[in-house]
Amino acid sequence: MTSRRRAQTDLAPGPSAPARARDFLTETCRRWHVTDFVADAALVVSELVTNAVRHAGTEMRLTLELRDGALTVSVHDHGPGLPRLIPPAERGYGGQGLAIVVQLAQAWGVAVEDDGGKAVWCRLGPRAAVPAGAGTQRQRWKGEQDVWSA
Repeated sequence: MTSRRRAQTDLAPGPSAPARARDFLTETCRRWHVTDFVADAALVVSELVTNAVRHAGTEMRLTLELRDGALTVSVHDHGPGLPRLIPPAERGYGGQGLAIVVQLAQAWGVAVEDDGGKAVWCRLGPRAAVPAGAGTQRQRWKGEQDVWSA
């Protein structure tokens, strides 16, 4: 039997959104008794929400889903365009967000949604179960439409 839990919160764009997202993540993982995820998930939540604030500037929804021992983090916004991983040689101030996500996640991608928005998502395993750089492998999350992945 598949174990599945799901929680979501809506966030307004602004400088407090990443902190509110981290607080939601931490409290949700505590309620679910999966605090092993918090360190890495807090980083990816911060990066994904910060990207949505900076580039989309729209209301967003943070969704956390725990299924079969993996945590999927998804940030849905209504901004135009798709995020892209900036090559290391082109990174100046900023531009590290998706690179951090790639290093911590088992898989990641973007799902273009029917409402005109997009959801940038990543899947994390417990800290001890994720080899460094695992997210650089091309993978697809079942049920999601990959637009791209690293």
